[in-house]
Amino acid sequence: MKKWLDDFKLALIQENIENLESLLDDLDLKDFAINAAKKSKNDDELRENINDTLIQIQALLQEATNLIIAKKDNKAHDIQKFQKALKYFNS
Repeated sequence: MKKWLDDFKLALIQENIENLESLLDDLDLKDFAINAAKKSKNDDELRENINDTLIQIQALLQEATNLIIAKKDNKAHDIQKFQKALKYFNS
């Protein structure tokens, strides 16, 4: 899970939407929970580890959502500019 988190953070920093989508497809929380259970010494440690990781995932997903929305808005704005320019040149 640490590698996934690091890869996701890097893709987010680089604003690489394709990598973000690929990483989301690869996210396996069931496998993460099984591995965390095996590594944890007791229930409290397991709860803490899973909670910390899920908080990180939630924050990263929120940032990814914000990034994707911003990119979509920028693309829509660029398309509107091109449409206005086409109208101007066709007039």
